[in-house]
Amino acid sequence: MKMNRMLSKGILALAALLFSAPLVGAEVPASDMIDIPGGEYSIGDTYCWDRQSGSDWCADETPHKVKLDAYSIDKYEATNEQYYECVVESKCRPNDLHESRPKDFSYMKQPAVFVRWKDAADFCHWRSARLPTETEWEVAAQADDLGGAHFGLNYNSGSPQFVGSLKANSLGLHDMLGNVYEWVADWYGPYQTQSVADNPKGSAEGKEKVARGGSWNSARHFIRASDRVSRFPDFSYSDVGFRCAHSRP
Repeated sequence: MKMNRMLSKGILALAALLFSAPLVGAEVPASDMIDIPGGEYSIGDTYCWDRQSGSDWCADETPHKVKLDAYSIDKYEATNEQYYECVVESKCRPNDLHESRPKDFSYMKQPAVFVRWKDAADFCHWRSARLPTETEWEVAAQADDLGGAHFGLNYNSGSPQFVGSLKANSLGLHDMLGNVYEWVADWYGPYQTQSVADNPKGSAEGKEKVARGGSWNSARHFIRASDRVSRFPDFSYSDVGFRCAHSRP
């Protein structure tokens, strides 16, 4: 009973913020997905060795080949509006609120943040989808035209912008770089580079999950398709959201 009351209070608090936020901005079509063909792809980059002298923060981007089956991935990051629908149906835990600037992160069309890794996975499952693997995410972010990126803001005053506000990459995906980091399925660990991996899923276990893409408060050198960041899955963050993927027959 106590847990139900707490959940109800969380939903009401979230609803009050969401429905008090203006609905101006980019219109977000429901659950648009982009098809990515199967094949062999290159993952990683030599940026760390070419530009950063092999620094520890980027030394995990070892270039290697992978083979992927065809899949689809969301055109947009999941929004507060979409996540709230999952909460209302009692399939998702209410996301946390920023302790001092809750309204800055609670507009309907902003990406859903303050969601733990499991929250993101639960949302995707509710949609009969899943989180993308790290390699699926990177392949989708690699494009001849990387698209627009929202980044470089002050942590104490900045926030994500409405999803889809900037130009899509040449695959048709918005906000793959910047706006918010995105949870992916994999545990963080070193790449397996000895041979061409077939649909790699990362380390079998670990302490941290991978987040990709850079965010609204990231420096420019983090706004790269190959950049890898690890975050604790039981924590929620103001700069980490997600998008879903789906395996194709």
